[in-house]
Amino acid sequence: MEAICLRRTKEQNILGLPRKIMKICSVDLSAEERQLYDQMEVEAKTAVQDYISSGTVRSHYIAVLGIVLRLRQTCTHMDLCPKVHIATLPCSNKEELSNNPELLKKMAAILDGSEELECPICLSAPNNIVITRCAHIYCQSCILRTLKRDRPRCPLCRHDLSESDIFSAPTEQSNAEIASSGESSRITALLKLLSEARDQDPTAKSVVFSQFRKMLILLEEPLKTAGFNVLRLDGSMIATKRAQVIKDFGVPAPNGRPTVLLASLRASSTGVDLAAANRVYLLEPWWNPEVDDQAINRVHLTGQTKDVTVVRIVARNSIEERILALQDQKRMAGPAVYKLNINDIRTLLSL
Repeated sequence: MEAICLRRTKEQNILGLPRKIMKICSVDLSAEERQLYDQMEVEAKTAVQDYISSGTVRSHYIAVLGIVLRLRQTCTHMDLCPKVHIATLPCSNKEELSNNPELLKKMAAILDGSEELECPICLSAPNNIVITRCAHIYCQSCILRTLKRDRPRCPLCRHDLSESDIFSAPTEQSNAEIASSGESSRITALLKLLSEARDQDPTAKSVVFSQFRKMLILLEEPLKTAGFNVLRLDGSMIATKRAQVIKDFGVPAPNGRPTVLLASLRASSTGVDLAAANRVYLLEPWWNPEVDDQAINRVHLTGQTKDVTVVRIVARNSIEERILALQDQKRMAGPAVYKLNINDIRTLLSL
């Protein structure tokens, strides 16, 4: 492509885009959050170190992702973290795992709602996530379609598979049933940032990105109580509903109050125009920097007339600071190496 194409990047600013101002807001975890996080981190290091020592990281890759995910969830909000032990795989081999349906269901519960996994069949974030007896993750509808073949097999490992070999997480709570059981240092910090932005410009619109749909729901009530108009955009919505939310976000609020769009990171990363906003808040860092960048570029794109301020919220002395360092390494390595390897896992857990 380099031989026949002329590439122009944003850094050249040929289109005359406004500035993009990047900031980091470091947050101290509360005493309760810190106690839980430190306990989980010790257990996480022990579990992953055992996998590394025994050379079974590859066969337990989903479990390792689940461990990393739980640490990240605890930094964001304790209510995101399923009430099960951090050591999701106390066994040392796949045979023990395949004979433990309850453990498989726990793994599905931990991984459910995260956007960093990808269904190998549809290549999207799993919808109604399920885990097979051979410890592979799929959308429920995708794998059930696959099982209708003459000889149903797992698309990844080719093992024979039946519907009885598929396990799902417990039924997800409805939006009305999801409520915070306590304060979150992350929500407190976000409310302060949004209030300061409102004081500077009462008509400013903001987009808050999160990788966890439950976190978006937990944010709605505190933001409404603080006097913000709130819209939500996530992957569970049908296309027409998402289009309507984006349209509503583009018009002035009827009561003059500033509008905040709570947006799923993956659902809003491409093909969406959010230039009506000029402030972006990333609630959690993700080790894949391209996804973060794509989300930011939904606001900083052609049609934007104001400088765009991007604030990354990061918990001090946590895995999130190491994720930011890993992002920098990934950017330098290039776009072709975005899967976590053993060295990345060591970096994230300080092993």
